[in-house]
Amino acid sequence: MDQKFYLSEKNVLALITGSTTELKELNAGTTDAAKEKHVPVWEVKDGKVYVKVGDIAHPMTPEHLIEWAAVKTDKGLYFRFLKAGDPPAAVFTLVDESVEEVYAYCNLHGLWKA
Repeated sequence: MDQKFYLSEKNVLALITGSTTELKELNAGTTDAAKEKHVPVWEVKDGKVYVKVGDIAHPMTPEHLIEWAAVKTDKGLYFRFLKAGDPPAAVFTLVDESVEEVYAYCNLHGLWKA
């Protein structure tokens, strides 16, 4: 099952349970923006998932940035929140888990999935 994310008054939610009547579903990669700067690129090495956003580094300014990256595994969903000035990258440590999907959220161009 694909992970679903929703937007409510500029808050992004990953729905576990509950009603979605007041929420707008986010669909990955539907915004007209440069894919080479938004699609997460990832690799697993020594029990860690290394995620970078884009083949070309995404801007990380207060006005335009990747707010978070997420990794969905067979056991859960993990987030790393980023801020202006950070590199557009994150590292996740996994224990006996398999990566299913990787996401990144741009404050201007929405949700992206690898």
